[in-house]
Amino acid sequence: MGTEARTRLALGALLVVTLLSFGQVFDRGEYPGPALLGMIAAGIIAAGARRIGIGTGLTLLGSAAGMLWYVVLVFQARNSFYGLPTTEALRGLLRSVQNAYDASLVDYAPVPVRPGYVMLTVAALWIATTIGEIATFRWRRPLLASLPCVGLFAFLSVVGTRSGTTMVVVTFLAALLTFWAVESSHRLRSWGRWVAGLGGRGAGDASEISSRLARRMGGAALVAAIAAPAFLPALGDGLLSWRSGRAGDGAPFGTAVGGRIDLLASLRPTLVNQTGEELFYVRATRPSYWRLESLVEFDGATWRPLEGLPEQSALGGIATEGQPRIYTIQEQRYEIVGLQGEAMPAAVQAARVDVTEPIRSRSEEDATFHFRTGSLEMRGGLVPGLGYEVTSFVPDVTFRELRNARIGTTDPIYTEAPPVSAAVAALVERWTRGARSGTPVDQLLAIQERLRRFTYSTEVESLASSDYLSLFLLETRTGYCQQFAAAFALLARHLGFPARVSVGFLPGETTVSAPDRYIVRGTHAHAWPEVFFEGYGWIAFEPTPRDLAAPPVYTTPPRQVFQADNPFSDIPGQGGAGRNPRFLEGNQNVPTGGRDVRRGAEPPAGDGALRRYAWEDTFAAISRALLILLIAALVAIPTLKSLRTWAAYRAAGGPDDLAGAAFRHFEREAADLASGRGRAESAARFAHRLGSSYRVPSQPATRLARLYERAEYGAVPLPENLAAEAKRLALDLRTRLWASASWWERARRLFSPRGLAGP
Repeated sequence: MGTEARTRLALGALLVVTLLSFGQVFDRGEYPGPALLGMIAAGIIAAGARRIGIGTGLTLLGSAAGMLWYVVLVFQARNSFYGLPTTEALRGLLRSVQNAYDASLVDYAPVPVRPGYVMLTVAALWIATTIGEIATFRWRRPLLASLPCVGLFAFLSVVGTRSGTTMVVVTFLAALLTFWAVESSHRLRSWGRWVAGLGGRGAGDASEISSRLARRMGGAALVAAIAAPAFLPALGDGLLSWRSGRAGDGAPFGTAVGGRIDLLASLRPTLVNQTGEELFYVRATRPSYWRLESLVEFDGATWRPLEGLPEQSALGGIATEGQPRIYTIQEQRYEIVGLQGEAMPAAVQAARVDVTEPIRSRSEEDATFHFRTGSLEMRGGLVPGLGYEVTSFVPDVTFRELRNARIGTTDPIYTEAPPVSAAVAALVERWTRGARSGTPVDQLLAIQERLRRFTYSTEVESLASSDYLSLFLLETRTGYCQQFAAAFALLARHLGFPARVSVGFLPGETTVSAPDRYIVRGTHAHAWPEVFFEGYGWIAFEPTPRDLAAPPVYTTPPRQVFQADNPFSDIPGQGGAGRNPRFLEGNQNVPTGGRDVRRGAEPPAGDGALRRYAWEDTFAAISRALLILLIAALVAIPTLKSLRTWAAYRAAGGPDDLAGAAFRHFEREAADLASGRGRAESAARFAHRLGSSYRVPSQPATRLARLYERAEYGAVPLPENLAAEAKRLALDLRTRLWASASWWERARRLFSPRGLAGP
């Protein structure tokens, strides 16, 4: 293998290591496939343009066009015109990038493989490959060639999960320094034939000198790769802990990968964290919403918590505002794994908290609660390993009791809301027209039922608006839990009912072996509305048409209670803890039906672990097609080469043609396995050069060349016995060439399409 091929392989290894480093950011998925294929395409474009003499400017322009076509083909195939970009496809790309940007404001690693994130990864590595190829082989600037990879790796080190960081950094440094060493050897070799490459082939004493230099460079690169990580701040105290770390809160790095939940609910589409990372475990006798915070104030677009609430220790009994008088007691035991922030999950309404597993400075005295909302907080933030027990007063109500319940009286702030538009008021009037003769619950259930007819999707364009409620209810009619909960609470206040929005988690997953142990992930993050009822306190409703969030049983008439998808149902065999097939061990990836849709290319929020993105299916189809083509090429190219040689011998019309076919056979084999024949090089000179390099015996090669020249230029035809001798020499020299060839040269001989061209 020549020094240029070694350098290109070293550059490819650096790019691949950079690609694999994205595993520090992505949760799971097929993101490496599109990026790797894009890197191969970018490398072929840049290398091919250099070979045929296209300038740098046109190369960059062609590479950009190729990248655009590629991302459209993978991510917007449905909107393309037989694979070609269209205006709609370009708009789809921009929409995915915008959605990724919106999600990045709250996402923490590991993040799902959103189309926008994967597109940006593909583009970044495509650009890195193009710059690497051009800077290495055109400009001879290895530092510039490796700069995109170094920048990407540094970024990933800052925002990544830091899982296996030591190995990742060591591998990257080894690839980087190896690339520099191999590129330096290639550059030295290009200065003249007296300079040897890493293989030690050269001439005279200068070859030995340059070989020693190359070995020293390689050894120094290896030592630096091993020693450098010990001095990097990312591996010690965790100085690079910006988005994903918790070094500042006293937790040891690497104990768990965290996630932070946005404690706001907006009518404007803004994504919550959807990582599949395990955040905490709950031991409880029944499923529940695990609340983090209740939002009370609405500013026209976003629900926010009350500011300046009085706090007190959560030790002993807690008397919260709106505590139910008719309730059941629910005991819960929590173990924090990766949840970040200060808000402590608990079933409403929390009545007592006991810290059972203090971590370092965390203790019971650090747990506080807000009197007005009953929300719990841990001063200094949650840390992995923190354990605590919560006793909650859970409203105990049936559908019939709720229908007969009266709306409770509480602070007027819970009914404050800006006036809705005339169109929204008319819409609410139509929705509740048949329920106005009933109880207040009938009106609320009418709104819940209407909202559950909407579409649940995270692929919602973030449009600027002065009235997001009207935009959601009258135009888009598409959103996720934030929009549904925020809209329901606002409409409830419009009808005069005290309402708020709570943010937290759905029950989570259980297993057959531990039906009372709930595993809660970032994908279970959720927002839901609550309305205050006399005697029962704050009652949760579920307007979000999400598979994992069926309406609670007390909002469903008895004849509709038997729902297998209802995680809050306690009816034997019809949902409930440990009975819902979606919560059973081994069935946690069962695709779900229902109203959830995937507009564009993105699945509903929070269900990423259960669904595939549309681009994954598209790329899988492309991969299968390319695999079939690759296998066909691997079979066809060697076959065609053998058939061409056989056909040349068979087509020989006489001794002269047979000798010519024999020499051309030897020439083609030598071009792939040793060295090609120069344009001005005679047959005899070519044979002598190969013999001098010890790739073939000099005498038989020279004899074959003489027979060819005699047949080609002689005045009389070549005798048949000499033509047979030429064929025999060609076959013997081919065997010698294969015996002296490296694995790289043999692979090039078998599978390179270059040998198909020419006579």
